[in-house]
Amino acid sequence: MSRVRRVRDTPAGRSAAPGGDVVRSASSVAVRRLTAFTYAVFLLVAVGLSVTVFPAAAETAWGRSAPHSLVVAAPVLAALVAATANVAVLRTALDPGGGPPRALSLSAMAFVAYVPSLLLGVDWLAWTAVLACFVVVVLPLRAAAVLYVAALLLQLALWRLAGQDWRATAFAGISFVATSFLLAVLLRALTTYQELERARAELALAEVLRERVRVSRDLHDLLGRNLTAVSLKVELARRHQRAGREDALRTELDEVLALSHAAATDLRALVTGYRALSLESELAAARRLLADAGVACEVDADPDALIGEAGAEVSEVAAWVVREATTNVLKHARATSCRISAHVVDGELLLAVANDGVDRVPPEAAETGAGSGLLGVRERVRSVGGRTDVRSAGGTFVLACSVPLLRPPVQGGRPTGRLSGGRTRGGRHPGGRKVGTS
Repeated sequence: MSRVRRVRDTPAGRSAAPGGDVVRSASSVAVRRLTAFTYAVFLLVAVGLSVTVFPAAAETAWGRSAPHSLVVAAPVLAALVAATANVAVLRTALDPGGGPPRALSLSAMAFVAYVPSLLLGVDWLAWTAVLACFVVVVLPLRAAAVLYVAALLLQLALWRLAGQDWRATAFAGISFVATSFLLAVLLRALTTYQELERARAELALAEVLRERVRVSRDLHDLLGRNLTAVSLKVELARRHQRAGREDALRTELDEVLALSHAAATDLRALVTGYRALSLESELAAARRLLADAGVACEVDADPDALIGEAGAEVSEVAAWVVREATTNVLKHARATSCRISAHVVDGELLLAVANDGVDRVPPEAAETGAGSGLLGVRERVRSVGGRTDVRSAGGTFVLACSVPLLRPPVQGGRPTGRLSGGRTRGGRHPGGRKVGTS
């Protein structure tokens, strides 16, 4: 569950907490009902054990000499104390962190199971079966086994010391084992069911959090580039308007309209949960947007060859990286030049986006890739078994990724069992052609 706790610590995780409460509500109702049933069963057992003692108490040496009111009050008081101890130990068994301390509750239960028998007779020792049930459920197995056998032997010894014959003593031993076994099975079933429900609720919550993280990441990645491009196009349209270039103004406004339609399409794709990107279209869009912003862009890659070498899955991840890197260049840098290169070398896809015009980036920010966009890039690259490197030096910012093509991608820390892409040509550099320079 540590993975779930780490997700909760993120902004998306904190916002998803109310959704997790909704997910847990259905299972918690079932747990509460089963818990209430278990409490009812144990209380009925307590009533039954106490009722059997009332007639026997009057037949003891103490009962024959004591006042009748005391003979009646003593079993009732002992039964109330025993029922209270019974509930306390039951709370400890069902909620180890929230109930009374284990040693205290078991000690109280042992006291009420044995001490009243000095006055009320050996029939009161039936309470030791309830004590044995809690010992089996609450304590570790080895300690529970030793104490259980000791309690059974003590039960038999006390019945013999009370003058009971072997038949009654054997019946008491069998009753001890049967009652403690049935109660322990019921209690163990409830605690196991509670653990399973908690695990199921945590898994459901993790799925909710994972989906919300995906939505927030895709919102950033899908709409960030389009909104940045819209801002750039509107600024260009204003310049054309001031210069009186009507044709250029209409062209820019048409592109703004196309970008808004693309953003709407991306939103619809986000709702369906899948949005595929084309590496070729992302490279072309990067060149076009950077050129509009006055940034000379050099692209050294062959998208068709990369798809054949790396496979569609890895190529799509590369397209996401190119999109985020382009957005960062437009939003966070005063760049004049940018270079995008992507090749398959020695069984790895190597992708790098470098641009100038960057102020000094703190080392910890460059190392961790601070920012939701770069974090999204890291997650996408990690999902196919790759790694991301962010560097900044001398006014140049470099976002580099490498993805091995012959090892299965990692999802949730576990290999999926399928390969990331196709075969490489023995590690030979494919010699990607230059798409163009602007």
